Parts: sequence; C-alpha cells; structure tokens
Amino acid sequence: MADATPEARNPERLELEELTSLQPGLARLMPEVGARFWKCFYAARAANWPLAAWQLRELRKLLRLGEVTRPKYTGDLEDFIHNDVEPMLAALEAHEIGRFEHLFHDAVDAANDLHRRWDKPWIVWKLPDHPPPDLDLTPRE
Repeated sequence: MADATPEARNPERLELEELTSLQPGLARLMPEVGARFWKCFYAARAANWPLAAWQLRELRKLLRLGEVTRPKYTGDLEDFIHNDVEPMLAALEAHEIGRFEHLFHDAVDAANDLHRRWDKPWIVWKLPDHPPPDLDLTPRE
C-alpha cells in the first residue's frame, strides 16, 4: 500500500505560542474559582475553619495560575488577592464569621466589577443559596 497516508505523529517540540494556547485561560479557571468560593463560604458558616481556609488558599493558587497563563490580568488579580482574599483569610483564621461574611460579599462585588472592567458584564457571579452537595461540611476538629 504505497499510497496509504502516513500515520500522524505527535510533535517532538511545541513552539512557545503553541504551548501558550494550551494553557488554561481565566474562562477555564473561573468555574473552579467559583466552586471553591462557594465551598469556602458554606464551610465557614458551618464553622469548619480549616476547610474554609483551605478552599480560599486553593482559590488564591488558581488566581495566581491565571496570572501566569494570562499576564494581562496580573494587576487586577493581585489587587483582588491583596484587597479581598487576604482579609477573608485573616477573618477565617480569627474565626470571625460576621467579618468574613461581610468581606465575602464585598469580594463578590469586586469580582463582578472586574468582569465589567474586562468587558464581560454578562458574567455576574452569585453565591448559591444552598451548601455544596459534594462535601460534608461538618467540622472534624
């Protein structure tokens, strides 16, 4: 079979532009950010402080991954981490649910302001009105 099509092969090397296109942008990261934010809120409500803080720290890692893969958002993401995420972590570490909830709702507003700033006003995140069904939020301490 001399006229058979040669088997396609994986490239031995991808160019930088090709690698960049494979990296997750914020559209791929934000559903996980939202899920972690949701879980953080209800874990804090259940007084599961370690779980709430862990979810928020993982959220921060996702935002920093977004800075690497989409550097044009770095300034806004760092501001959000500094002005919103870090104060919420401090409230969780102090077990101050009232302060945390106030900061959380301010952070939701800040995130939605960023969506508008980046010309995506149709993205409006809101806290689901029920705890996530995939986690037992009961404190284990």
